[in-house]
Amino acid sequence: MDKKKTINWIIAIIVVIVYLSVSFIFDIWAYSWLIWVVYAIYRFITK
Repeated sequence: MDKKKTINWIIAIIVVIVYLSVSFIFDIWAYSWLIWVVYAIYRFITK
């Protein structure tokens, strides 16, 4: 894998960890989808 692809995977894994942590700790499943929206916008901009 090239360096950029590896970094993208690491960022994706971090996003998943943050998503699950925020959702479980604060029990805000209804609003945690915003994390995915921010990640999707980031991926769109950096592509």
